[in-house]
Amino acid sequence: MKPQFYYCLAFVLLLFACKQEEAIDTKIIIAGQFENPGEDTKVILYLDEEMANETVDQDGKFRLDLDSDESNTYMFIAGRNRIQLFLSPGDSIYISGDLDKFKESISLDGDRKAENDYLRAKTDWEMESGIDNTMEFMKLTREEYFEKKDAYFSKQKANYESIKTSVDFHPEFVSLEEAYFEYKPLAYDLEYPMYHAYLNKISQDSVDFPKEESKEALKKLDLKRTDLLNSEPYTSLILRLIQEETSAIMKADTATFQGQEGYTKARLLAMDKVVEEQKVKDKIFFIGLSQEMSYRGPVHLKESYEKFMAENESPKLASKLQEIHDKWEPIMPGKEVPDFSFVNIENEPVQLSDLKGTLVYVDIWATWCGPCIAEHPHWDKMKEEYKDKPVSFLTISIDDNKEPWEKMVKAKNMQGLQWFTENAWKSDIAQHFHVNGIPRFLLLDKEGKIIDPSADRPSGAIRETLDKYL
Repeated sequence: MKPQFYYCLAFVLLLFACKQEEAIDTKIIIAGQFENPGEDTKVILYLDEEMANETVDQDGKFRLDLDSDESNTYMFIAGRNRIQLFLSPGDSIYISGDLDKFKESISLDGDRKAENDYLRAKTDWEMESGIDNTMEFMKLTREEYFEKKDAYFSKQKANYESIKTSVDFHPEFVSLEEAYFEYKPLAYDLEYPMYHAYLNKISQDSVDFPKEESKEALKKLDLKRTDLLNSEPYTSLILRLIQEETSAIMKADTATFQGQEGYTKARLLAMDKVVEEQKVKDKIFFIGLSQEMSYRGPVHLKESYEKFMAENESPKLASKLQEIHDKWEPIMPGKEVPDFSFVNIENEPVQLSDLKGTLVYVDIWATWCGPCIAEHPHWDKMKEEYKDKPVSFLTISIDDNKEPWEKMVKAKNMQGLQWFTENAWKSDIAQHFHVNGIPRFLLLDKEGKIIDPSADRPSGAIRETLDKYL
């Protein structure tokens, strides 16, 4: 019996050891201390969306905790400063420095120090080379563009190879960085004709560039690299392929694929046609859909959302998308809106309830926002069209302070309901409606309830919705 006992004990220990090995530590800790933090300075960890945040205490100390079961490159934001951080499950990292002299003083210790020191040096070289300044970089002539691009990637790749020989980089970091060198140059080449034409005010057809070579290289892209789904250059190229196929579908049948609804249907068809590997399709679908849903909410994305949830084979992505969807539940059509307070251009207190009895079409904007200003002529045209209808056209500025708003409203003689809200992005209305990009339009009914928490723009198809509720 004794040998059998030891065999059983050995088996139990082996089984326990296997289970212990499977239990991966998913906790990531980012802690540190900053000099000159300022009042209410926040540290934020971002990956597609905000993952964690905390206000730095009076001594400049902070700590962020999150759970993740995969390696990723995050954006770490401290006040107005930001850096990339590569982190893996179980990592702990300590960050210190002076927020007034962030670049010169920042120091990182702990796990992934080598990877993150490399990323900081890489960012510095991007800035030094000028390749990070898209407007200036893409405005260059063909010869200047290739000279700058080739010099940047040549030096960056040499630096990477040199460091890699003496440092034990994380395998997934190596995979992501090598994907960067393989795919990012092509991504730049594909963007150049469009940007160059726009910045130099010429037609794309007249741009001197080997466009066909870039397109042929894109067609040869391996669309089954499930190991590169966290590589932005790789996924951006797949998204590019899908966009080109979407455009082709819409051009081939303009009658079927009209407007936003037609575009959505064409894009879903394009995705099914371009990508066969389900995990790749899940990630690409998720990237676009999660960004759109974070900005516009689920009202206009019902078909896409239901298709993803029904067909995906990626429970983690489905769970993330469900969280975004559920976050919008309090502001879905039919929900009550709090009676937010503002001041008008005469500096008088006003409230949303002042407009009850009319439909309220709201434009949330700021004086520094180019796309917002571009909608103003369409807005004015609509106001004139509906001047005899029970519709209130309300503009709400989320500028940091009143001065630029007052100056622009008066200089342009902007008529109608011009209101201002305190605290900009942190204002009650911006927080309530998840405003993370502008312009943002809302449509409320005559009782002050939500018709659409992310309505179409004046330059879009909003008239159809307005007419329906009048």
